[in-house]
Amino acid sequence: MDSQISLQQPILDGGIRSINFFNGRLLSARDLTQEQSANREADRRLGQAIGDGIVHGLEVSNSTTSTQASPVVAIEAGLAVNRVGQTLLLAGKTEVALVRRATPGTGNIQPFGECAPLQSGTYVAGAGVYLLTIAAAQGTEGRAETHSLERTSASCNTDTTVTAVQFRLIQLDQQITAAEMLDHDHLRNRIAYKCFGVDTTSSFLTDPFEAPLEQYGLLDSLRPTWLTECEVPLAILYWTLVDGIKFIDMWSVRRRVVRRSADHTWSLFTSQRRRGEGEAMFLEFAEHVDSMRKTLSSPANVRAVDHFRYLPPVGFLPLVSSRFTQGFHKDLFFDTITRHPEVHIEGARVEALVNAALHYPPVDLNSHVMIWIYRVRESQQQLATGALANDTQPYLIFTTGHMAYLGDAHFDVNRWDFSNFA
Repeated sequence: MDSQISLQQPILDGGIRSINFFNGRLLSARDLTQEQSANREADRRLGQAIGDGIVHGLEVSNSTTSTQASPVVAIEAGLAVNRVGQTLLLAGKTEVALVRRATPGTGNIQPFGECAPLQSGTYVAGAGVYLLTIAAAQGTEGRAETHSLERTSASCNTDTTVTAVQFRLIQLDQQITAAEMLDHDHLRNRIAYKCFGVDTTSSFLTDPFEAPLEQYGLLDSLRPTWLTECEVPLAILYWTLVDGIKFIDMWSVRRRVVRRSADHTWSLFTSQRRRGEGEAMFLEFAEHVDSMRKTLSSPANVRAVDHFRYLPPVGFLPLVSSRFTQGFHKDLFFDTITRHPEVHIEGARVEALVNAALHYPPVDLNSHVMIWIYRVRESQQQLATGALANDTQPYLIFTTGHMAYLGDAHFDVNRWDFSNFA
């Protein structure tokens, strides 16, 4: 039974305990350490109030030094906040070898009891799908001078403790089925939307009163057994012993800083998380098609259904042309997908279009939901000039058919030749 208290009675459990300084008090190293711990705890609580995720930077890419047997990734400088409120700063671009054969170093944060060590023993990753994370670590530097009367503490006389970061791989062998692993063409897209939790969120809408949707998606299923509160996800990696790193997908797990919701029952509709995931779907698709343009010999022959089970609620698709050969063919890409004929939209409406679409669920290509296709007037007008030196990349915008149509003609602001009949 919970203990009962009176109004205005201080609750000391969970409070931050700071040293009370006064003239004449004898201070020890323990007192000063406790004061440092109190300051760190206050900072962590402020960090938790701000939210967890990527503040800036920390982009992950395949390193030029990477090989099939010894894959290496490059991680840009940046800042993140983990779920316990710690800030994680990577000061400069760093290359990380994914095969670690060395014994563990001093990179753990046990001294303050905030997080358990992330890795122990020798670790050599095999082929498969992995989650790359960043977490807090701690090291020491230098030696401090000690009083001659305190020889017993000489072994602890490190000069400074350094708050740092470390990286870890988590193999997702229990979250990805054998059938999904064998479907190489759809693997990247299926993993991304496992992380977005589309199956769980869809079932919640069938009966939102059965149980609150407090957790959903692949990352939530990893916590706290595999993925700790001290880690921030950076990217999904797919690596085979034959081909090395096949893809690095950041936005399947990368999220901007998002506050926790004050309500758990209806957080699917009221929290910042869903907005952040909508942005991530949009950026994940952009990153995916950009990778296809760079790696496939002929992107113009790609059909969406052959590589995607899900499309984001809004996306930009670069199109093939005589000057831009590494683009997609508008008819072939959307082959077998129900879509409205192309319409024009003013550039002034594109930002509103994208922001509105981010609040909608992704397009399940097995559901045969229609999609809208838009061409931006400014881009089409530039292409219509027919100039030989025209460097305009043709593209279109698609959105889920569940959202409102934004192609109605407004002849007071639209161009006659690049507008639609209402």
